Amino acid sequence: MLLARLSSHNRLKDLHLQYGWDIARTSYIVKATLQIIDRQWSHLLVFDSVRLTPEKLHGFAEVIQQKSQCPLNSVFGFIDGTIRKVARPTRYQKSVYNGWKRMHALKYHAVVTPDGIIAHLFGPIEGRRHDRHLWNESKLMDQLIEHAKGPDGRPLQIYGDPAYGVNRHLLSPFKSYRITHLQKLFNKRMSKVRIVVEWVFKEIVTLFPHLDWFKNQKILLSPLGLQFRVAVILHNAHVCLHRPQIPQYFQRENGRVIPSAGLVEPPTLEEYFHYNLE
Repeated sequence: MLLARLSSHNRLKDLHLQYGWDIARTSYIVKATLQIIDRQWSHLLVFDSVRLTPEKLHGFAEVIQQKSQCPLNSVFGFIDGTIRKVARPTRYQKSVYNGWKRMHALKYHAVVTPDGIIAHLFGPIEGRRHDRHLWNESKLMDQLIEHAKGPDGRPLQIYGDPAYGVNRHLLSPFKSYRITHLQKLFNKRMSKVRIVVEWVFKEIVTLFPHLDWFKNQKILLSPLGLQFRVAVILHNAHVCLHRPQIPQYFQRENGRVIPSAGLVEPPTLEEYFHYNLE
């Protein structure tokens, strides 16, 4: 019932006509299932240090270096924010209004690794907020300080757009009107691989069109953040089963399989949902 709700633009009334259950019962089942999945598995969207071992992160960094053809060999994932349009609320309109996109929205950010898995998700927050505010509120830096390191203890980084800045565990493009040729080349090559974080947001709404139907995304009536988090968990399960675009992208370069292609194979369902299966 939850998948039927998320995978189409159906209203609750349409599900009632399709399955014969009354609207209140359908709504209760969907919300209860969302809460169960979120309560049991949402910790996988913080930073799954059990699966993302130093050896695993180092392997991701090797694959990204080979794909981007950059000398940098310490980036294991990519971070970006997404704006999800919502229906104009009857209250708190200014809080969720995004002046840049000129729409009412909620914002999230995510970290994507080369195996296609969303390793971290934070949100929602009000659409008026800046990406840097998401970064600060998410406390992701604390997780990176603790876990983002190679087998030799060397710090590893995630790569984002210029809004995120640069520190020990975070890199972004060079930004200046007087950058050198080599710096421009670095930006271009890293942009080639950073694009995958935008692909993954597209994959989510392709799998679950309900999240993209903004007229039914009503912040005062539906648990929109809960829906999106669960959709990300289900998306990760889909990656485990079907190995979609992103891992295939990192496994090939100019029509040939790169030497470290096996390092970006998505985990099995048992490996990803490991806590209940130990």
